[in-house]
Amino acid sequence: MLAAGRVAVGALLTIAPGSVGRLWVGDGARSPAAKIAFRAMGIRDLGLGACTLHALNTGEPVRSWVMVAAVSDSIDAAAAALGARQIPLAKSILSVAVSSMAAAAGAASLDQLD
Repeated sequence: MLAAGRVAVGALLTIAPGSVGRLWVGDGARSPAAKIAFRAMGIRDLGLGACTLHALNTGEPVRSWVMVAAVSDSIDAAAAALGARQIPLAKSILSVAVSSMAAAAGAASLDQLD
């Protein structure tokens, strides 16, 4: 489910970085620089999710993909926490919480993989 969600969110961030990013950080997401950053994040998540799903569907090793995704989510949580003063408090808390939960879910699933 995490991999499929990552593909969906990654696709949305890639296609509409300003609109989707606005839900995440507020109006600052509409700037050209923020759109580039959100699009890059979307492409990253789309790739990680797609590769994880491919590995799951073909029986290839999946543990490394899930580990990299969990590390990425941890980095996203740290970045959101570090930037908390630049975005609305509710969006900051939500960003840290969602990223942290995704990282924890990925890490928790590692024992059940490969």
